[in-house]
Amino acid sequence: MIKKTIAPIVGILVLAFNISAQADVITCVFTEPFVNTTYDLAKQTLTVEQYEGKLVVKDVSFEIKSAGKFHIVSQDGVVLQKLDLNGKGSDGMSDTVFPYEVTDTSMDKFANNGIGGCYSNHLKSIPGDQTY
Repeated sequence: MIKKTIAPIVGILVLAFNISAQADVITCVFTEPFVNTTYDLAKQTLTVEQYEGKLVVKDVSFEIKSAGKFHIVSQDGVVLQKLDLNGKGSDGMSDTVFPYEVTDTSMDKFANNGIGGCYSNHLKSIPGDQTY
């Protein structure tokens, strides 16, 4: 009787561990300027790729502000990006729809005011003729 009870519990624990071990990687795409950023929750790094090269910012936290609202924050408390999980993200150029709309505070003086679209390894972008 105990073996029949423990087996399902062990299975659930293994499944829960596997799910929690899969940390999100969030990639954001911007135009004007053409920049891509990648935030790795497990490594707590924000990688910024642009035509000048690549910059990796370490010790960056992911903060849940409210339902569907998140901030990516530097070690010294500066909000680097604000993400809104609203299914309306855009790279400003293509018809692709992204699950996250993002505002990057360092790009607020550019053409799109630092607004872009993001997807993650769990939430992908979709063609423009579809909706979330």
